[in-house]
Amino acid sequence: AFLLGFPRFICVIKPTLNIMTQKTNTSIKGLLGALSVLFLTATSFAQTGSVLARISTSNVASISIGSDKKLESTNVEINALIGQVNITEIKKAFPASRSRVLADVYEITCNCDETDLLQEVSKKSNIFQQPELAPTYTALYTPNDFSTSFTNDYALNLIGAQNAWDITKGDSSIVIAISDANFHLNHPELVGKYNYVSANSSTDYTHGTAVAITAAGNTNNAIGKSSIGYNSSLQLRAMNYNEILEASYSGARVVNLSWSAGCFFNTYAQGVIDEVYANGTVVIAAAGNGGTCGLPTNLVYPAAFNHVIAVSSVGPYDNHERTIGNASTTHQHNSSVDICAPGYDVALSINPTTYLTGNGTSFAAPYVSGTVALMLAVNPCLSPDDVETILKTSAVNIDALNPSYAGSLGAGRLDAAAAVLMASTYSTFEVTSTSSINCAAHTQSIALTVENGVAPYSVQWNTGAAGLTIDNLAAGTYQAIVRDSNRCISAHVITLDTVMIITTVSTIHNVLCKGQNTAAIELTVMGGKPT
Repeated sequence: AFLLGFPRFICVIKPTLNIMTQKTNTSIKGLLGALSVLFLTATSFAQTGSVLARISTSNVASISIGSDKKLESTNVEINALIGQVNITEIKKAFPASRSRVLADVYEITCNCDETDLLQEVSKKSNIFQQPELAPTYTALYTPNDFSTSFTNDYALNLIGAQNAWDITKGDSSIVIAISDANFHLNHPELVGKYNYVSANSSTDYTHGTAVAITAAGNTNNAIGKSSIGYNSSLQLRAMNYNEILEASYSGARVVNLSWSAGCFFNTYAQGVIDEVYANGTVVIAAAGNGGTCGLPTNLVYPAAFNHVIAVSSVGPYDNHERTIGNASTTHQHNSSVDICAPGYDVALSINPTTYLTGNGTSFAAPYVSGTVALMLAVNPCLSPDDVETILKTSAVNIDALNPSYAGSLGAGRLDAAAAVLMASTYSTFEVTSTSSINCAAHTQSIALTVENGVAPYSVQWNTGAAGLTIDNLAAGTYQAIVRDSNRCISAHVITLDTVMIITTVSTIHNVLCKGQNTAAIELTVMGGKPT
């Protein structure tokens, strides 16, 4: 996965070599340890490649480690393939998945070219189903300034952070998972902010640190910089798709992915995203840094997957070109982009003593992630679709400022204040109302009915009143914010017309019919409320 910020120096993250089967006995654990040792010696000089494929339990169970500490199988075809392409590792690709489809997906790694491995695995369709190239995880890093002090954090001003904080400063129960390279856990902006740290083999401690602090570092602590997520909590996780699953099932409401895992669609990775989406987790990803997949118009994954909010960059003037007038200085602009946020020359901290500015959709994405955490703090029942709708509806359209990229910058630039305000009244269950008139007092009443919420309910009217019913009302517009016992929210607005005193006018008509005189009385009613 390419980290989408600081693009220059490359650090390759190698997974620990093991083989995962459904067996958990002591002998298998011993074999795992032996194979781990083999990994350390075998990969130091050889090219490695990985493929994802579905493998039946019986075929996986046929694989073990021989006396020579190499993989072998009682299945003749698998054993031949192990020797042919020098397969060194077979492990579950997504052990945290609860999907029956993803549970049978394994990552097959070899000391060989990945395209050769894919070709050979594809020939064994009776053993390996739906093979695809596995994601590759590569971190990129280079800062552009090591001595910046922040008298004016334009990014937070641009997205209206202070106005958003006037509505809420967030809630520590709302967790943002940062899946990234490693983290400086002793950073004063992170100490006390995270409630979980996963094992992470990356030697890059700067990129993840910068992303995590941007999303929800310590704020109002008299040092460093403020963070849009304010009181939100963090999980600090390694950079792979299985970590997304683990984050979702551990309670993270938002997952930030400031990395790329490829330039082509991957069925299994989409399956991971679909699973966490169904679990109610909002996934936000960096859209790419312009050259990430060759051209800024090209799709970058995971940002381009369905159910992922893809974030590209703007500068202090809502400019998509970092250097205005220079088209070669843009980040991604394409059909996958959903929204933009500050990503050029933004304030960052990469270690406990260094504050600087940097560029990358890596840093645009956590501004959105932190905002989403604030939205969930005021309305925790928002679904991923609700969140995306609010972000897009409240965004500032910037097409006119960037005519060359109109239609490719999503809904526009993030407006955190507008998004949080809209979330605070966004209906997640149904409220209806009926009104009645007190004829003697010439006043009216409103009674609310709640559907699909969980009682008891609290109601806040714009008059300051509370309760599902309010009386003695004059003509006007009344708004009620209803919260159920799960803290879900619904807003309801009703307008009452002026109550008129009923008056009648009668008219008598003489009628001559067949020589007989008759009379008819016609009443005209004024005032009241027609039914």
